[in-house]
Amino acid sequence: MQLKNLFISLSNSLLILLWVVVWLIVFELAILLIPYQPPLEKPNSAQRYLEYGRSVEGKLRNMIGSTDETTVPVTLAGWLDPERERWDSIPNKPDTPNGQLIAIYGMSYAQHLGLALEKKAADTTVRFLGGPGAPPNHAYTTYLLDRGRHQAQTVLLGVTASGLVGMTTFTSLNKTFEYPLPYTYPKYHVKEGQLAAFWPSVRTIDDLRQVLQYEDRWQDYVAELAAEDSYYHPFLFHENIFDHAAILRFVRRAWAKRHARSIREDLYSPYRGFNEHSEVILSLRLIIQAFAKQAKADGQLPIVLVFNTIGYRDHLYRALAKTFEEQNILAMNSQLFAPADDPKNIAPDGHHFSKAANLRFAEAIINMIKTHSSP
Repeated sequence: MQLKNLFISLSNSLLILLWVVVWLIVFELAILLIPYQPPLEKPNSAQRYLEYGRSVEGKLRNMIGSTDETTVPVTLAGWLDPERERWDSIPNKPDTPNGQLIAIYGMSYAQHLGLALEKKAADTTVRFLGGPGAPPNHAYTTYLLDRGRHQAQTVLLGVTASGLVGMTTFTSLNKTFEYPLPYTYPKYHVKEGQLAAFWPSVRTIDDLRQVLQYEDRWQDYVAELAAEDSYYHPFLFHENIFDHAAILRFVRRAWAKRHARSIREDLYSPYRGFNEHSEVILSLRLIIQAFAKQAKADGQLPIVLVFNTIGYRDHLYRALAKTFEEQNILAMNSQLFAPADDPKNIAPDGHHFSKAANLRFAEAIINMIKTHSSP
């Protein structure tokens, strides 16, 4: 009797497993009915969702063409290439004779603040340079490369709590797994209390196109990623059989989210805040000090924009407050004007600060400039 029950149980389990396999096959066949659209043709939401789990390498080769016209536009953004990016085409002096030029470096949060500054103060012209989701090391390097190209009296450096994880790498390629952003920037290490920059071999979109064409150069670049990019993981990066089945792509996407969460948890705890002994925080403090020192030497007023983004409370400002105080560095703490955990301060996209919040930030910056600028 027990043997019979065991046999029935095994049969039922096999039957269930069989039906699972059948429906997975049906699912894969149904997906084939959705025509594949290359990235340049703006795939619909269903197509994008199904492609999220494709390997980083697979997505990159689909997105990067031999010319700008055959390349997905977003992958052209953020490169630290002043000539190609036409930095000289944006404002380099005030639009009005008695106006002021403010140079801003950072990410979209800083860019939105710049737009609010121009609305709040009619005599203000903004020069913004940055990249999508750019971390502080990108913003700081952009500032350095832009020195001498403009007449700004005030320079602002944007820093976001959610963007600090980008300091553990030199590219957003693997960090933004679902939609790789291949632009690069130096990764800073702290050696004997000083900043040491690691520049990847790929510095421009043209460099990347060359690397993708030659296997030996590609492998050298992958080796750099393996050594310096915390987000690099062979299972997530390399093109293989998992690229060709939707179910397997779902598995890879889930793994990517788990991997990204582990990197964030090494740096940040919702209860304890940022790990103040991490190289990220140590190097960020040095970046801020170097930025302020250089700007003051150039006769400019430096201000650090601290955006405490959703889920981080004011932990980023707390981690930097001692540096601001000891080095006499001006900083805008977003938490004082628009706490990110209050939905009223967040834009409809559920991510950025609202227009009203940015206007409050702008007013705070204007007051700082009035108070601390030389007569």
